[in-house]
Amino acid sequence: MGGGNQQKSAMARAKKMAEGGGPQAKSCLKDANKAAIKCKVCMQTFSITCKEPELRLHWENKHADKKKTYEECFGA
Repeated sequence: MGGGNQQKSAMARAKKMAEGGGPQAKSCLKDANKAAIKCKVCMQTFSITCKEPELRLHWENKHADKKKTYEECFGA
């Protein structure tokens, strides 16, 4: 007898830890932000699929009046 769900879960966790797997929870957001485009002036991030016209719009609205160039914001 015995062998309830809690015991089975604990045994599975112990087996996985013994194999070296361990808990490796990853967030999709952290991985996505590594590849995101970031404005170097205000540090706002943009999706990796963001096109140049959207980046230029951000530059025109936020930084053009402060004498910052597009290249200073996003690089060449």
